[in-house]
Amino acid sequence: MEEVRLKRRGNLFKDEDGTLVLVNDDNEAYKVDEVVAYIWSICDGKTETEVINEFASISETGIEEIKDPLLDLLKRLRAAALIE
Repeated sequence: MEEVRLKRRGNLFKDEDGTLVLVNDDNEAYKVDEVVAYIWSICDGKTETEVINEFASISETGIEEIKDPLLDLLKRLRAAALIE
């Protein structure tokens, strides 16, 4: 079965304090750190597996260590309507 390609939704902003904020299409804002912002930014057009592989390639961590936390993060981004 072919994996679904993720589609990024919403926008990333920096507030006046320099805090990163993701805002979905319903104008709901979520404070995020640089890692979450990066993962959200690479989601467009990639599958979950591709996102995991790309993040593993730039981090010092193995795929097995980051797979479950990353899948959980993607699930939360999807629930917040920031990816589909």
